[in-house]
Amino acid sequence: MRKKYLSIVGVLLAVCMLVALTAVPAVAQTAGLNPAQGPVGTSVTVTAAGFAPGSILTATFDGAAVTTAPAVVTTGTVANPPAGGATFALLVPTATAGAHVVRISDGVNSVTQFFTVQPRVVVTSPATKTGPVGTSATVTGTGFAAGFTVNVTVGGLPLASAVSDSAGGFTATGTIPTGLAAGAQTVTAADLAGNNANANPDTFTVTPSLAVSPTSGLAGSLVTVTGSGWKINDTVTLTFAGGAWTTVPTSATGVINQPGVATPATAAPGVTQIVGTDTAVNTAATTFTVAPRPLTISPSSGPMGTKVLLQASNMSPNGWIPIADDGPPVVPGLRIASNTWNTVQINIGTAGEMFPTTMVVPALLTVGANTVRATDNNGLVATGTYTVVRPTLAVNPTTGPRGASATVTGAGWVPNSTVTLNFAGAPMTVIADANGNIAAAMTVPATAGTGANPVIAADTLGNAALPAAFIVPGATISVAPNEGGPGTPVTVSGTGFAGYAPITVTFGGYAFPSAPLSSPLGAFTYTATVPGVAPGSQVVQAFDGTSTATTFFVVTVAPETVQTALAGIMDNVVILWDYAGGDWLFFDPLDPGSDLAALVAGTGYWLNVDADVELIYGGHSYTLYDGWNNIGWLGR
Repeated sequence: MRKKYLSIVGVLLAVCMLVALTAVPAVAQTAGLNPAQGPVGTSVTVTAAGFAPGSILTATFDGAAVTTAPAVVTTGTVANPPAGGATFALLVPTATAGAHVVRISDGVNSVTQFFTVQPRVVVTSPATKTGPVGTSATVTGTGFAAGFTVNVTVGGLPLASAVSDSAGGFTATGTIPTGLAAGAQTVTAADLAGNNANANPDTFTVTPSLAVSPTSGLAGSLVTVTGSGWKINDTVTLTFAGGAWTTVPTSATGVINQPGVATPATAAPGVTQIVGTDTAVNTAATTFTVAPRPLTISPSSGPMGTKVLLQASNMSPNGWIPIADDGPPVVPGLRIASNTWNTVQINIGTAGEMFPTTMVVPALLTVGANTVRATDNNGLVATGTYTVVRPTLAVNPTTGPRGASATVTGAGWVPNSTVTLNFAGAPMTVIADANGNIAAAMTVPATAGTGANPVIAADTLGNAALPAAFIVPGATISVAPNEGGPGTPVTVSGTGFAGYAPITVTFGGYAFPSAPLSSPLGAFTYTATVPGVAPGSQVVQAFDGTSTATTFFVVTVAPETVQTALAGIMDNVVILWDYAGGDWLFFDPLDPGSDLAALVAGTGYWLNVDADVELIYGGHSYTLYDGWNNIGWLGR
């Protein structure tokens, strides 16, 4: 009975529980996608709700797991609401065009949504996504139908085609087509399945191009101007070497094709830039090499005053070179550097050849290259170069005293011209020979200073050589003989002193009383007697008030006679007396019977001189006055 009762109770409990469960409604899972469409690589925000609190959500795209941010997505709890909900991002993987299944699941429950993949194109080369018509461009695409031909366009014009791969992607390379105007052009693509990238295009900025043909020629020659990528139905203004040139029209597709445009007749030779600008301020540039219209100058170098022959071709047939005036260089005429040259009209033949013309190179030009321009009556310009060469000058020898002879030579002068030489203020003229050489013998003038003296040469045509230098040595002296005892006759000779100057000569510190006078060329010769200075090497000097010259004389030991003792003042000695042993002894320079032979140290003597003089002997000095002097002799 008890078992039956328990069974009935269990059944009743089960029924109650079923009723209770049926009374609590289930919570639905949801997942929103934002956006719900876009190209491959789009970041989609997923908003999920209704999942078990604290559960981990996963996402798949067409059944394949996709990356989410954050990498692990956990639903909220009561403590961290919203319970059972989460917001995260997923990245749309590579896929073909159309709807694709996105499934969000917590492992038990899941929600399915759809994401529509749209086609997209990107210009990958060039990296700048800019360039003129004709530029090679590479475009990649995603999100197209698999295995279909995809046609790429730029600005509505075909660029390239490719077949999409199994994932709906492609890569196509083509050339930016002619017919596009300058500026940003839309790059898009469409497959044959009806999908296109109009919603996700890219842009390529077309820059204008400019060219001339031929790319080189004489100034004034005709060229064809071409280009593309300009503003349609517009006008392009061209400059040549920075100066206004001409205007050319553009077509309905922004193309330039203008034949028969004359380059400026006055254009200078060389590579010249041409710049075009339309009214939308689009610009492009190219170059044109202006070939020289040769002006032949023979000879092409030499001094000013040289006669030269000028010839030119490709000038205006039957034209002429007008007389040059003082206007700017572009004014017709013949010019050298900035100087007007021709004073008579120069004619041009029927073939455009300038009649051979002889001209004399003018003075006041710059040493070096000087441009010569011949501009005819129609503005055509022939150019050449005449190089002014400085004449040369040399002197040989390059050093010597005043009065010495030197030879002056030079080359590169105008044949048969008069050249004036100037050596330390002493001028002379010389005539250049037929080859432009000069030669002259000159004497080093008395006006030449000690040291370097310039030798200058110039002609009346403006030519001047760089000065040559002639060095006049400084003052020098010599003494002969160069050794001997006191009383030895010596000759002191000197050169390089001032002209007509008194020369003070000293010997071992003793100054000779008389001063010789130098010659006009600064030379002198002086004869004297070695004074009674101490033995050994003694300095001999000569001084003209400005310059000093020095040499040496070796004084040898000699017997201490009256003559050697008084050698320094011998010209002034009248008589010398000595009292010894009760006898008077004397020395008279003019009396050969003098009986005083030597002076003895510690002895007193009476000495008569005819002038105030200083006697130096043995390192001792005796001041003597005109007349009688009593001296105590100290000897050596």
